[in-house]
Amino acid sequence: MALFALLIATLLSFFSYELITYYQRKTTIQATEFNLQLVSHIIEQDLLNLSQLAMTCSTNSSTNTLLAGYFGSEEASAKDAVNVFNSMQEDFRVNRSHGYVRRLIVTDHRGKFLQVDNSVSASTPLTVHNIGTVPGLDGETVEKWDQVVSDPLSPSSGIPFILPIYGDGGARIGTVYLLANTSVITDKLKGYALPANSQLLLTLGDHPYQLLNDQVIPVNNPAKPVAYTADKPVGAQTSLSMIAMDDGERQISVSYPVRSGVILSQTISGDQFAPKANIWILIMLGVCFLVIVSSGIIMLYLTRTISLPVEKLKKRIDKIAQGNFLLDRNIEWNSELGDIGRGINRLSQDILTLMDSRLADEKQKQELEYRMLQSQINPHFLYNTLNSIKWMATIQNATGIVEMTTSLSRMLRSMAKDSRRLVPLQDELSLLNDYFLIQKYRYGGTLSMEQQIEGEELLTGLIPRFTLQPLVENAIFHGIEPKGRGQITVTVRKEGFANLLITVRDNGIGMTPEQIAAILAEPEPGAKGLIENIGLRSVNERLHLAFGGHYGLSIESEPGAYTLMTILIPFQQKEHSYM
Repeated sequence: MALFALLIATLLSFFSYELITYYQRKTTIQATEFNLQLVSHIIEQDLLNLSQLAMTCSTNSSTNTLLAGYFGSEEASAKDAVNVFNSMQEDFRVNRSHGYVRRLIVTDHRGKFLQVDNSVSASTPLTVHNIGTVPGLDGETVEKWDQVVSDPLSPSSGIPFILPIYGDGGARIGTVYLLANTSVITDKLKGYALPANSQLLLTLGDHPYQLLNDQVIPVNNPAKPVAYTADKPVGAQTSLSMIAMDDGERQISVSYPVRSGVILSQTISGDQFAPKANIWILIMLGVCFLVIVSSGIIMLYLTRTISLPVEKLKKRIDKIAQGNFLLDRNIEWNSELGDIGRGINRLSQDILTLMDSRLADEKQKQELEYRMLQSQINPHFLYNTLNSIKWMATIQNATGIVEMTTSLSRMLRSMAKDSRRLVPLQDELSLLNDYFLIQKYRYGGTLSMEQQIEGEELLTGLIPRFTLQPLVENAIFHGIEPKGRGQITVTVRKEGFANLLITVRDNGIGMTPEQIAAILAEPEPGAKGLIENIGLRSVNERLHLAFGGHYGLSIESEPGAYTLMTILIPFQQKEHSYM
């Protein structure tokens, strides 16, 4: 159990580490993406302001109109130059981002040029002799923020933004050169929470740079980024990639475009995604230790509360199996297992009671068998006496007494010795003939019985003993006797393919529906005829028990006309169960 718990703890620690790593990486990427978006939007606004400053000299402005007149006229005076310079200075002052401009130069490439310098004292004056050293003033350059260049007129660096100047008719008449300080980007990153082992990268056109404090450092051997698809950014403009650092570590790079050609990126070290491995190992060892200690305590508790009690219950059951049924109060604890122990003790006492009851039943059975052996003397004496009466009647030529005595003797012998549950129909009809012979002598010529058998093979069908006698007895006593005379007809025929139909019909006084219902629903109140407790209801119940609820006795009668009792049973020639 301890090993199993340890395995579970190890697996849980592993999956917890992976889960924390996944969510920490996802959260870190989203936080980095949000920070880059925020900074990029601020930088973008300043670059947009600087672009608008350059465009005031390029097209569609008062300054551009003055420049077109100044550059386009061969007779332009110094006053025209002053007017253009004043207009440029006014545009410069009202621009919200003018503080990031190192210098703003306009030239027609033919000797005319004007400059607005944000730090004149720290710069070499611009002349016709050194204007050619300013990179980008070649007359072919178009709009771009594509690299960081050194200012040839000062010890600073900047990001150039160059636009053509258009005059009347859309012809190019000169160039606007705006050199922005790198602080336009680095100022927005002051206070930026850059995690350890991470870098801020800036891409201008095709030139990569690293942002370190206030410096923009060129990257000489940039690593080629590889697509990263394990996670997805939130924003549609954000992109994720994987790059290899100088020390060989592979880091995730989150990039966001400031504007066209300007991309700000941050690398994320894998150390930020999850706790340190050594700390996590200590936590996992601590968890494993707690699991082992907890498992030991639980095992000790289970052993004392379950294992030992179960072992005692098992030993107690073994003793009962060996015949020791004495009570054991030591297994009756105050718990669920104690309930089982009390149940086992009750079981052992019930077994003792059952054994005593079986012993008493066996003793009573032996006593009954002894009494049955004694009672067999009485039937033998009765048979011998009836035999003597029969021979005396024969000697005296009293045939009626002979027949009655013989029939009575056969009936008593069948009742006493025949133990079969089902008998052939032929034997049941023979018993019925003996009974009717006795009743015929009793009632004289007022009573007659006829038997109609459809086929001899039907006589081999099985029927419960003493089924027909109660029906004939009921017909005599309750149908014909009150009328004074009558006839009974017994018919046997096949019903369908597998059933036997036996009817007993008399032409007596008949019965009402209420009397029929009472006969089948209520037990007989006392002895009726020769056989005690055997009435029509008993016959119906015995048929149900023998063959099932589909078979039994039904009665049809018309008061003053007839009574028809019908028995439906399956035609079978050997006994089997229908239940």
